[in-house]
Amino acid sequence: MSAVIQENKGWFVFAGILLIIIGIAAVALPFAAAIAVEIMVGWILVVSGIVQIIHSFKALSTGRCVLRLLGGILYLAVGVIFLIYPLEGLITLTLLLAVLFMFEALIKVIVAFRIRTMANWGWLLASGIAAFIISVIIFSGWPGTATWVIGLLVGINLIFGGSTMLMLTTE
Repeated sequence: MSAVIQENKGWFVFAGILLIIIGIAAVALPFAAAIAVEIMVGWILVVSGIVQIIHSFKALSTGRCVLRLLGGILYLAVGVIFLIYPLEGLITLTLLLAVLFMFEALIKVIVAFRIRTMANWGWLLASGIAAFIISVIIFSGWPGTATWVIGLLVGINLIFGGSTMLMLTTE
């Protein structure tokens, strides 16, 4: 793992700095960042739904076109709902974000213990602990904090992630 980091040190530094800058912007404008994330997810679902619907008609001979069509319609419907009702979409995404951060925390802690022989491995552990704390904060304030929590906490997580990338390049 250390060799991979050293071979790609320039990328780790660039990506770390970029993540920190994006994180600071999200923390400074949490509602705008939250709405941007929600709208982007809405459009991703709309496009995915359209692609799946088209694919279902192209796959008529497989006999599973109805399931693909229903899946595409579901993606499309959820995407449209997110775009029409962004605040309600934020409530849903806030819950999903809490779950995501919980899994991220678990993965980071496991990887940190696997690379504990490396210098600065504790930064990855700290990042995992931070993701866990963020998850707990989201769960405890949901749904009331949904209008700001996504932007703020994603920003904080990006700052920790970027800092971790930078710290792993120093030995």
